[in-house]
Amino acid sequence: MRTVFPIAFFGNVQYFKELANSSNPIFEGKEHILKGTIRSRCEILSPNGLQQLNVPLYRPNGSKTLIDQVELSTETDWQVKLWRSIKTAYSSAPFFDHYGMEVEELIFNKEKNLCLYTSTITKRILEWLSIPIDLNFSTEYMENSIIQDFRLEDFNSLKEMPFYQQVFSTGKEFHPNLSILDLIFCEGPMARNWIMNSH
Repeated sequence: MRTVFPIAFFGNVQYFKELANSSNPIFEGKEHILKGTIRSRCEILSPNGLQQLNVPLYRPNGSKTLIDQVELSTETDWQVKLWRSIKTAYSSAPFFDHYGMEVEELIFNKEKNLCLYTSTITKRILEWLSIPIDLNFSTEYMENSIIQDFRLEDFNSLKEMPFYQQVFSTGKEFHPNLSILDLIFCEGPMARNWIMNSH
């Protein structure tokens, strides 16, 4: 049985846990875009607390646009603002110097198609985590009766996870299940232990 996932923009820890531990996963390429979801936003920990990062989208066919036709908006320099937010949040993280340049490269990727843009990000992260998954897109909308379906999952049910030291977390304060960026910048290659741990 195939496991179908939505695309994700720097998906959170739960997203990558489910993806890494799933059977024969595939990206959904033929759904209609769902606004305000993991597909085009992520959450990081900034000096001022939790911060949501959003990718502005352009839908050539309005609400009838299939996700594999959705494009990144070119009306603003959103990449500049987004990268500035990430640098502000993580420039002092232990592994920022190791991964920062590649994250910047991923953000400023010239790809305009949302699916290709986000899948490039996800595949690079899987490489960093040494998780060998060959991910492709579905060519038709898959009925949920024949798949394990994560398309409507919000990936926000993970309320607890093993502690790691976050950049702007003090004492016992800990924010679980942020964008995978938080875990990778703070723990580097060891981030794999949080993803492959089934608990």
